[in-house]
Amino acid sequence: MTASGNVLIVFPHNFFERKSGVHKRYFEFVSYLREKGFSIDLLGLSHFESTWDNFKLENSNNLITHLFLYNFRTGYNKQRFASFFSNLKFILKRKKNENNKPLPDHAFPGMIALFKKIIHKNKYDFIIIGYVYWANLLMENIPPGVIKVLTVEDFISHKLYENSQGSFEIENSIKEEIKRVNLFDKVICLSYEELHFFSSHALHPDFFFVPVFMNKPTPVNREKEYDILFIGFDNTDNIEGLDWFFNKVFPLLPANLKIIVIGKIARYAPELPTVKRMDYTPDPGELYSRSKISINPLQKGTGMKVKVAESLAYGIPMINTSKGLCGIPPEILDQFIIANDPLSFANEINHLLSDAKWYDDQCYKAKQTFGNFFDTRIVEKELDKIFFG
Repeated sequence: MTASGNVLIVFPHNFFERKSGVHKRYFEFVSYLREKGFSIDLLGLSHFESTWDNFKLENSNNLITHLFLYNFRTGYNKQRFASFFSNLKFILKRKKNENNKPLPDHAFPGMIALFKKIIHKNKYDFIIIGYVYWANLLMENIPPGVIKVLTVEDFISHKLYENSQGSFEIENSIKEEIKRVNLFDKVICLSYEELHFFSSHALHPDFFFVPVFMNKPTPVNREKEYDILFIGFDNTDNIEGLDWFFNKVFPLLPANLKIIVIGKIARYAPELPTVKRMDYTPDPGELYSRSKISINPLQKGTGMKVKVAESLAYGIPMINTSKGLCGIPPEILDQFIIANDPLSFANEINHLLSDAKWYDDQCYKAKQTFGNFFDTRIVEKELDKIFFG
């Protein structure tokens, strides 16, 4: 099933970097669209989190037809300047703000102007926006016939509430988030919980559950150099999870276990003789193949974790907390090893590393679970409903 159409994606990051889970996830998503025959333009952000200096080289296979960049720093600074005077006016009036909307809106006037120019100069069949931060771009006059698609990367209100230790005004934020989700025709959720919540409250769009997916990797046989692998970006959830593991679980494990920590999270791992830290690898599969097990010790978070599907894809058993498995449908949770307290987590690691039969069974189970639920060939059937249904 192939198409001949044009897609505009609004996404803040350069997903070619593939340094975080969201990068990898969007790269696979865009690759699916390109393989289906779509021509894809990208509106990204400069001076945000990604660099774009090597984009032309990274895009040598022409995955992206046209790249447009908006300077996030310029829009953000102008918004802060305007917000300062708005807050000053509020204080002087001493009036309660009945319409407080604490959910950030990054659809700055300058970005709206650029977006408007792009969509009226080029004919698009689909506009896809990642994150509700930029949903209000759709408040513009969208040409008729364009299908508006949101990819829900996180439950943003809940995420902000967690990161604020409960001080964030979540009620108004959720109302605003639902309002923005309702601007779309179709919504892609990679988390089962987020699918259930938003489909119950935002009544306009059609909703689709599309978990993290990737192509089945080519098996590589390597000597198992590391006992435990942890991979992740340096977000607060990964930092807290890694800290929990090293402070609570690590002391309960044999002292001679070799651990490798990969990604920007690596700088938060302790400097110990048995711990290798690697802030970047061009080929995570190489390190998965050299590791016996992986861990997912997250204590909070939203959205399905790419590291879960990745470990399954390489047939590496993973020890998870329940929070680390957020987004996974309840009916397949029994396919995963779950341990929520330090002793149980350590016991599961020791069991895998000491019982060869149990270890081999879990390796086989990991591959089967990946093939049944997270392989591109399985997940693309749901994507086809969105873009061809």
